Amino acid sequence: MRRLLVVNVFFAPRSYGGATVVAETLARLVAASGEWAVSVLSFSDYGADPVPALFRTRLPGGIDHWTINAAGPRSRDRSFESAEMTEAIARVVAEARPDAAHVHCIPELGIGAVDALHAAGAPILLSTHDYWWLCERVFLMTGHGRHCGQVEINPSVCAPCVENAGTLPWRRRRALETLGKAALLTYPSEEARLRHEANGVPPEKGVVLANGVIPPGPDYPALRAARASKRLRFGYVGGPGAIKGWNHVERAFAGLDPETAELVLADAATNVGGSWWGSWPFGPLARHVRVVPGYDARSIDEFYAGLDALLFISAWPETFGLTTREAALRGVHVVATDCGAPVAPLTDGETATILPFDAGARELGRALRRLVAEGLPKPGPAALAKLGAIATPEAQAAETLALLRRIAPG
Repeated sequence: MRRLLVVNVFFAPRSYGGATVVAETLARLVAASGEWAVSVLSFSDYGADPVPALFRTRLPGGIDHWTINAAGPRSRDRSFESAEMTEAIARVVAEARPDAAHVHCIPELGIGAVDALHAAGAPILLSTHDYWWLCERVFLMTGHGRHCGQVEINPSVCAPCVENAGTLPWRRRRALETLGKAALLTYPSEEARLRHEANGVPPEKGVVLANGVIPPGPDYPALRAARASKRLRFGYVGGPGAIKGWNHVERAFAGLDPETAELVLADAATNVGGSWWGSWPFGPLARHVRVVPGYDARSIDEFYAGLDALLFISAWPETFGLTTREAALRGVHVVATDCGAPVAPLTDGETATILPFDAGARELGRALRRLVAEGLPKPGPAALAKLGAIATPEAQAAETLALLRRIAPG
């Protein structure tokens, strides 16, 4: 059986972020296909030793898991490329001897992961998530918490927002060189493909591959009915920053009656041993707030069964939007900014309330008050049929297997 090495910055049991959910689910399904023996490489930062150290464990399903642990602060340049990390990755590649690799998000591991795999002769399927390859800050956001507005990246625009403006030309050159080493590049949406190709990424290597979304389980309707509430429950999956619009959420909720509206915060940082909300000063907002642990593939239905609506007040043009699709498939209304791919399968006024991209607390507050007063809309057949086009993990895995056969035939 041929060997596949999956590379992602996080991996179970450190299940953090949409890219990790996708990487874990695909690895499990590809392994279950019987076509590939799957192993995984990820990153951790426990302890205090900055020297990269290798650990090897065994995950359910027979997946070997290598983790490179390196503690302590790192500059963004070192997160992007580090000779010490590349050397450690090369040792994993030499031991794993992959016949092909599937590379996902690699901050902290760095672009040396691609270099090491390419040097070993392993064809690489590289799946982009977010805009890390184009933007040092990952999300096309300025240091003031606003979208920079760029499609074709201009280093002079980036310079005030980065740690070291002098390394921007080097970063761009190395990013394009490294992406060129992949046999194929996949993008979760057409918007992501167009933005990458506008910045010099080879178009002949690009394929749009939508992320698979875990559908609700057979017990979900009963679970949802049992969790019904008199208050309208709005969920928020994100940290206390401008990227996901927390500044607007916080101000909008201050004008709502806590007897009629609840704010449920999923503390995703608990999945990597931390907390976003454990010491957050909610003040008067505390009357609205309930904090729950971050969810994973096993607890996803439990989380969404406790919501009526999901808040997705993104301040940047996101590349996919896993949570908007998870919610909509479970009958949870989505309140979102018009941020591109995340709202593509949604219907305004039916499965979603879609606000302008630059909507602030005032617009959000008006929308929330209207939903509390009037109730959530009922989606019609066309809006529900649109949700039916959302890809399943199994469909994404089947396409991934076909792409792997293409880059590593036989």
